[in-house]
Amino acid sequence: MKEAKKLGLIGAIFLIVSSLAGSGIIALPQQLAQTGSITLISFILVTIGALFLTLVYVRAGSRFDDPSPTALATYVNPVLGAKSGFFYVYGNLISNVSILIAGLGYLEVFVPALNHSFFLGITVIILIWVFILLSLRGVGIITKVVSLTVTLLLISVVITSVVGWFDFDVTLFKNNWNVSGKTPGNAIMSGFAILIFSFVGVESVATNNEQIRNPKKVVPIATIVGFIIVALIYIASTTVLEGMFTAKALQEAPASFAMAMEHIFGSKIIGEIVSAIMALACLASFLVWNLSSASAAKTSADRGFLPKAYSYTNKFGINSKGLVINGIIMTIIEVILMMMGSNIATAFGITVTISVMLLLFPYFWSGIALIKKDMELGKLKLSNLIIVIISSVFIISAFVSATLDELWLVIVLVMVVMAVYALKLGDNKKLPVGKKK
Repeated sequence: MKEAKKLGLIGAIFLIVSSLAGSGIIALPQQLAQTGSITLISFILVTIGALFLTLVYVRAGSRFDDPSPTALATYVNPVLGAKSGFFYVYGNLISNVSILIAGLGYLEVFVPALNHSFFLGITVIILIWVFILLSLRGVGIITKVVSLTVTLLLISVVITSVVGWFDFDVTLFKNNWNVSGKTPGNAIMSGFAILIFSFVGVESVATNNEQIRNPKKVVPIATIVGFIIVALIYIASTTVLEGMFTAKALQEAPASFAMAMEHIFGSKIIGEIVSAIMALACLASFLVWNLSSASAAKTSADRGFLPKAYSYTNKFGINSKGLVINGIIMTIIEVILMMMGSNIATAFGITVTISVMLLLFPYFWSGIALIKKDMELGKLKLSNLIIVIISSVFIISAFVSATLDELWLVIVLVMVVMAVYALKLGDNKKLPVGKKK
């Protein structure tokens, strides 16, 4: 790829902000309202954990030529790298479909037919392939589309975060504290899953390091700056909404920020415009995640852990065959969701949780890679040890917050992944009976 086509610092920051804020910020207010404003405590805890996970990739960006999750897992152990490649790529693909469904959900006010699962599914499939065609041309068009939509989204969210405080009611915030009926401890934990999903993407710049100019310098800076921007936006915007509206109103709101902007400006038209902007930004974030998934797949394929087709790159430096393969897989996922009928909302929640827990496997091994690097250099840094321990606790908390059914689904998927690797991509050399390696 030509150097001019690669992303600089600003583009890299936009990449991580869009991958985090594009879909995460849209889903947060309505999801957190199911529990109440007590999730502010959940937010603080998860943000601390996500910060330390971010620091893992900041440190990795300056120490490894390829600081992507799959590459770091491979550094720890080739077999772990192989499995993590599967988890990361296909966890992202499940999440990608969820992102498109969430984005289209905010367009229902304009296109009521999207309430029908069949029409919704067909629209998702069409968008998958339209966005894949856009991605084949390189990162330039993706950066332009994402930058525009995320900028518009952030303007709406920042206005809500700042102006909304003039309508903030402390009494209302207290009344919304815990509407779930759960104990305080369980209520705090119940918010972890959606919050962790909102921070998934801190590694997006590291994963796409081949698309970044001077990655060892740019990746750490872009990662930490992008995280700080998104964390501040998340906490300020969701907290103010919980003091502007009742928990029930937020639970029933099709677009929380559109409702807030309509309230602030007293204009239904502004609310509809914001709803459209939120939907477009969410859909645009799919472009980022789609590219990240293909890049991660290429990393694994280059090491022999995924089909070689993922390693192919076109004249624009994009692994086009990998994008097409992923498009086929996402289409199959959406067809399955369509077959589930009208219960799309439930399917969305399940796919989000499953995708997050699959992604947490390579996240965990990324931290271990830092420790292994220190040990090989003969000096274990205390700061790295602290970063890895706290990020690992953060990762494990996601499994604690999951339901038993969700955990069983993940266990089954892990078993299937291991079986596919062993049969198709593992060492197929047959040993004589009775002999061992």
